[in-house]
Amino acid sequence: MKKTQFYVCPHCGNLLTSSTEAAVSCCGKRLSALVPRAAGPDERLTVEAVEQDYFLSSAHEMTKAHHIAFVALLTGDTLLLRRLYPEWDMQTRLPAFARHGMLLWYCTQHGLFYQPL
Repeated sequence: MKKTQFYVCPHCGNLLTSSTEAAVSCCGKRLSALVPRAAGPDERLTVEAVEQDYFLSSAHEMTKAHHIAFVALLTGDTLLLRRLYPEWDMQTRLPAFARHGMLLWYCTQHGLFYQPL
């Protein structure tokens, strides 16, 4: 899963993934893979262990024009993805099955970010 790539259609917002390089298109346009960048200290998601889950939260705004569209937990053999929607709070839970991995999220205005779990 280390080569997993994410694609977001700029027209309809469709989210697509591939487990390696692929030719991906949506709405008649070829999509480029998103390039994740390391989150700075003020961009990182808050991760708390709650029961058998990771509770993820952020003060990031969640308006239709600017929101976090998805969060994903990527490990060596698993991808867990949670779609988020505008006007919801930026809070979600993911099963805490792994002690390590990469946490990724996509901001509709600033792109794909990651932080180690």
